[in-house]
Amino acid sequence: MSLAVVSFLEIFIPLFVVIDPFGTLVLFMAATSDMSPKERRLATKDAVVYGSLILVFFAVLGNVIIFFFGISIQALEIAGGIILLIMGIEMVREGDKPKSTRSSNGTTDVGIVPFATPLLAGPGAISLVIILMKNGLMEEIFTLMSILVVFLIVYIFFTYSLKIMDVVGERPMKALTRIFGLLVAAFAIQYFIDAMTGLGLIK
Repeated sequence: MSLAVVSFLEIFIPLFVVIDPFGTLVLFMAATSDMSPKERRLATKDAVVYGSLILVFFAVLGNVIIFFFGISIQALEIAGGIILLIMGIEMVREGDKPKSTRSSNGTTDVGIVPFATPLLAGPGAISLVIILMKNGLMEEIFTLMSILVVFLIVYIFFTYSLKIMDVVGERPMKALTRIFGLLVAAFAIQYFIDAMTGLGLIK
């Protein structure tokens, strides 16, 4: 496996796990169960388009924003790590996205809120893309590519949600989300370690 592929996967996998298309698919099924096929397609398009635009925006301008407000990368890593740790713990406990990110909104703009944000492009994902963009040009390119690939996967999942749930079932999806929650918590701890290393507190 080439170094470029490994570098891409090191960025893609954490982003995929944090966005968690599997866990979000279960919620999408519940929120769109009484929608017509046309409304479901609109919700899918809104979730993918607006969610990806939000993450691309923060990927491109996030470091400018934190510089403007005088926020260090280490502070962002700690804050993002806390968000991801809470998120990961709740995913493990509930087999679902955290309650704070859910909504009972049943209107046709459900694709924008809650799916585009905060479910797909939530605080954890936003913090993660800003952190991932700090390591150089190649990592920046891979981060933007990863955002597009993850949202392509989300689009496929949402478009074929009825068929996927019929084949896989809700319980395996929840089990997979629990596994993802453990990985999210592990990524959070790694960001704490990276922040402590950056501050010179550990070697």
